[in-house]
Amino acid sequence: MLTNDPNALLSLKHQAVFDEDPDLQRAAVEKLAIQWKNHPDTIPILKQLAISGQCPDVRRVATEHLVQGWPNDPKLLPFLKQLVVSNNDYWWLQEAILRQLITGWHNDPDTIAFLKQLILADRYRSSNVRYVALKQLARNWQNEPDTLPFLKQRAISDIDETLRETAVELLAEGWQQDPFTLVWLKQRAESDRHWGVRLAIVEKLNQDARYDADNIAWLKQMAMSDPSFHVASEAVSKLARLAKDDPDTVTTIKQLAVSPQVSEEVRRAAMSQLAENWQYDSETLSTIKQLAVFDRSSQVRLAAVEHLAQDWREDSDTVAIMKRLAVSDAVLEVRKGALGYLIENCQHDSDTVAILKQVVQYDESWQMRELAVVQLGAFWQHDPDVLTFLKQQAESPECWVVGEIAVAQLTVAWKDEPTVLPLLKKLAMSNSDVRVAAIRELSIAWKDDPDTIAILKKVVVSEESWHARKIAVEQLAIGWHDDPDTFAILKKAALSDEQHDVKIAAMEMLVTGWKDEPEAIATIKQVAVSDSFSEVRMAAMELLANTYKNYPDILALLQQMAAVDQCSDVRVAAISKLANDGKDNPNILALLKQQAVDDPCSYVQRATMEQLATDWKDDPDTLDIIKELVMSGNCSELQQSAVVQLATDWKDDPDTVSVLKKLAGTAQCPDLQQLAMQQLALGWKDDPDTFTIIKQRIESADELEVRQAAMQQLAIGWKDDPNTLALFKQLAISDEDVCVRQTAVVELGICWQNDPQTIEILKQLAINDDSFYVRQTALELLALVGKNDPETVVILKQLAEFDRNAYVRRSAIQQLALGWYDEPGIFEFFCDRACYDPFIRQEYWEDNPRQTALEAIIEQYRENNLILQILRDRAENDLDEQVKQFAIKTLSDFEETAFFEGGLNYLCLN
Repeated sequence: MLTNDPNALLSLKHQAVFDEDPDLQRAAVEKLAIQWKNHPDTIPILKQLAISGQCPDVRRVATEHLVQGWPNDPKLLPFLKQLVVSNNDYWWLQEAILRQLITGWHNDPDTIAFLKQLILADRYRSSNVRYVALKQLARNWQNEPDTLPFLKQRAISDIDETLRETAVELLAEGWQQDPFTLVWLKQRAESDRHWGVRLAIVEKLNQDARYDADNIAWLKQMAMSDPSFHVASEAVSKLARLAKDDPDTVTTIKQLAVSPQVSEEVRRAAMSQLAENWQYDSETLSTIKQLAVFDRSSQVRLAAVEHLAQDWREDSDTVAIMKRLAVSDAVLEVRKGALGYLIENCQHDSDTVAILKQVVQYDESWQMRELAVVQLGAFWQHDPDVLTFLKQQAESPECWVVGEIAVAQLTVAWKDEPTVLPLLKKLAMSNSDVRVAAIRELSIAWKDDPDTIAILKKVVVSEESWHARKIAVEQLAIGWHDDPDTFAILKKAALSDEQHDVKIAAMEMLVTGWKDEPEAIATIKQVAVSDSFSEVRMAAMELLANTYKNYPDILALLQQMAAVDQCSDVRVAAISKLANDGKDNPNILALLKQQAVDDPCSYVQRATMEQLATDWKDDPDTLDIIKELVMSGNCSELQQSAVVQLATDWKDDPDTVSVLKKLAGTAQCPDLQQLAMQQLALGWKDDPDTFTIIKQRIESADELEVRQAAMQQLAIGWKDDPNTLALFKQLAISDEDVCVRQTAVVELGICWQNDPQTIEILKQLAINDDSFYVRQTALELLALVGKNDPETVVILKQLAEFDRNAYVRRSAIQQLALGWYDEPGIFEFFCDRACYDPFIRQEYWEDNPRQTALEAIIEQYRENNLILQILRDRAENDLDEQVKQFAIKTLSDFEETAFFEGGLNYLCLN
């Protein structure tokens, strides 16, 4: 629907772009996209908001409406792709864009390639877009034949542990019913070095809570042997849920709960499961009692205390245990838990009040003493000894917290006790730690006592405690507003107190109680321009701007502060107030223009520039100022922000594209070059110079990150240009920079996998490139796109056996295990690699190709009778201690579960 009211359109456009309320801005965007869909300004505005909207939710809504309203626009898909790679501010915004892209172009063959490109192209950078793309690929193309092997490849090969974790989660979600994938996931849970990957598998498997003997055995193994307490604890919880009636399971969990060799986190998890699922087992209670008293781990003792208090509170031994632990345990949290039980369940026990007094006097933790004194005043008000005890604590507290609480308890429970008021008066005028509490209680509970106001007045002029002065100022203003001295006291405190908190409190009280008093306003003005504390000047400025903004001279004072205050934070706050309240004042606009250009602080300049771009976009000087800041050459956040403002808000200005082209080509700062390129690709893709500039940056930029960013933009935005493919081939083969060659290999393997030369280039690089990074990347992509080429398996075997780098050999073994495990002779090949790979360990964290080969054998050929023989040989003869231990552990697992019997000799292993 296209309305005929141009004023309505103008108002709606302004609200969609500039409104500060995100809800109103979003509503305007939706109305613009629906009611003015056919207006020529609508698409540009939505694109502008999708790129640079200040509110992420507005950007998301703008993107959604672009997809829903213009799915057939040929320029929209490239725009969305560019938007994904050019914007890393909010990963969930990227996810929303990708979701819309997949919804609108699910059947486009380039979409799945684009997702793989994102996953692989950013593999050596930190970007959440990889995880988002991987999730979309797995969930929307689950039935594609390449999806499962691609996910497995990422789960094994990716250097990013979090992405491997995401991959196994997706595999467990989508392919758990596939028995081969299930076995594969269990193997990953035993072999991946990153505990997060192993945990993801344990969490995801058996979510349907179905009993399965093999799964139970596997979970027991993970619970008892995984080195990460996260994984083992989750396995314990899963065991208890899935095999509650299995007698061996409860035995295993009991062993884990009491074993000192097991981590305290796993023991706590085991104990929790015992208490939850085997509460009525005769051994469970005795086990938990023993752990509560004698265990060496405080976390285990605490968990035991919590379970006793929750599940066995009526047991006679529980009370005795809690009394003992409340005063004698060495750890605060255990004592606190035990004392909490006594307070809740044993108020009528004569020992409880004695224990509370003992805690108040002798416990080393102020938190315990605080808890105990609160409870004494709350539940033992009629005990005369408690009154005496609290008065002692108020006068000579073990710590100030105990003293303050004792004062409050005396006021609440013993206000009419004749000795309490004199005590509080004495404390209010002392140097005691409880002075503030005494002043507060006097002001509230004994307001009518004539001594109270006298005490407050004396405290305000004292020099000992600013906390006491602050509370006295506040209480005088609240309770004695009409006293003739109060106003003068507050004014003096605001002007001359040595503590900024007292000054601010005094000013706030002046505004609250004497808002229209000229002398109060004058005092705050004086403080705003002359106080030595920037915090005080800021507070005064806020009070003036919020309370007296319509007074004739306030605006001038704010302008003065915005221009000359020594603190940049004060100047920014004043500028913000001026921009909000003085949009029609030409003097304010002139000041903002000056500050945007001349302020010595770039932080102030940036804030001012953004105010100008938001509220004075149509002023001709605003554009000139932003252009000046864009070309300032200091490569600051100010300059980069100015570039974004120029590219999004003044896209139609004829100079904008020229400025961006210049920056993309000649800016000294790599970040600025990248930003200019991204803006050109987003907003001026059809300009022929954009392609040329990005291509030039690839070929001649000095900085690696600039070249890589340009490559990514070119591959996404100009994939169909024949010059692009030729350039990437050249870069992959002959560029001097390793990372550039690697990036080019990724783009070739994803964007141009059907080009007949791509596989040949991948083969060449996998074998011959000088960098093992490039060889490894090329072989992984060759395995992905060259599955049907008969030479692929030959090359992978060659690399697995002869490449000089262990990472390449290991990666080749992994790819063979993923895609060619059923090839004739592959099992024997893996056995050779497990025995004869030349790897020599230099660092603990390195991966041994011999172990990778063993993992492949166990994963793919569990029924083969030769596996036991191979494992025994490695357990006895491997020179790498880690491989030895892996073989010993795996051999033990095989023998315990009786998977195999007997074995044959292989390649003279004996």
